[in-house]
Amino acid sequence: VCSYLPSNRHAPAVEPHPDRLLYVHSNGVHTDIVFPLAAVPDDLLAQLDPMPGTQFLGIGWGDKGFYLETPTWVELKFSTAVRAMLLTSPTAMHVTHYRRRGNDWYELPLNETQLTQLHNYLWRSFRTTQPHRIELIPNASYADNDRFYEANGSYNGLQTCNEWVNDILKEMGVRTAVWSPFDWGILRWRQ
Repeated sequence: VCSYLPSNRHAPAVEPHPDRLLYVHSNGVHTDIVFPLAAVPDDLLAQLDPMPGTQFLGIGWGDKGFYLETPTWVELKFSTAVRAMLLTSPTAMHVTHYRRRGNDWYELPLNETQLTQLHNYLWRSFRTTQPHRIELIPNASYADNDRFYEANGSYNGLQTCNEWVNDILKEMGVRTAVWSPFDWGILRWRQ
């Protein structure tokens, strides 16, 4: 029900600007925020070390065990799903390097203040060893275009990967769901 209720009900429309146009992407279950390289903070971009040809970085937050133990849905174990939904568990950041924009990405125009808020939210999400030094999880990826990093926060059935994206949108004053544990609660407000 909360996914049908809007937060930031009277959020003003933002004029699209090429340096502040981001995207929301869903794989059908999980959402990410996708950044053109120019919209990623310089100090974070240097640490994420974009692969040659990368034009966009998709960044998501989620259950560390689920991320690292379930590269494809076919490999999903019942115990992993139950642990992720019912127990409080550690988290990870997943960063995917894209060479081109996806046709199924939803545009998200931001103003300068919102972009700054988004950058601050990202820094709070990545676990750091010292100010602004993120922690790569070694030998963890699904393919040759992604990497995992340590994250702050705990994952559970109330604070899901989609609610992480939803919280970002709410904090920036973007119209989105009051609460959205599933991707459709976010995407319905992007259309």
